[in-house]
Amino acid sequence: MAGFNTFNERPGLVGNEAAQPRVFGHDAIATTPYWNFTIRNGGASYESSDVGDTLTGVGNVGVSGNITAVSAAGLVTGFTFISKGDAKVGETIILSPATGGGDGFQVIISADSLSNLTAESRGAMIYNNKTSAQDISIITEAGTAVTFKSVPATEYVGFTHPMLAIELTSGDDILAVY
Repeated sequence: MAGFNTFNERPGLVGNEAAQPRVFGHDAIATTPYWNFTIRNGGASYESSDVGDTLTGVGNVGVSGNITAVSAAGLVTGFTFISKGDAKVGETIILSPATGGGDGFQVIISADSLSNLTAESRGAMIYNNKTSAQDISIITEAGTAVTFKSVPATEYVGFTHPMLAIELTSGDDILAVY
């Protein structure tokens, strides 16, 4: 008679764990921590020397970004977010220079923001697709902001114990694996 091997038993999936058990990824997208946005109003009185300057949110705590291009007419035509702070998708954000210069620059955060990994109801594994190590910051499924230091090239955040993220907040050349 064959013996009963307890080491071969596997506990069943219970409760919420059964909702979406993960064994293999089924999709991957290139992602970035910076939001998609539309420039609503390029502002006024900006100069080419303002490229590289940091703008901060007016009425939005922690929102900031850098000017990347200014038109000959003095409008901001290129911008990159550094921090989204308390801004929400779909919101119009007004930004102003930290020191003098232009004014009235506005962006609208697009509904297809890439900072939200769109991971349905569970998170995504974050893969460092860069050719060198980098610090990668995420928001976990529990809503905790965490920075993983020196994530090796071509490795997952958490490496042997990959973490599921619902949002990527810093890092570049990243793949989200679902």
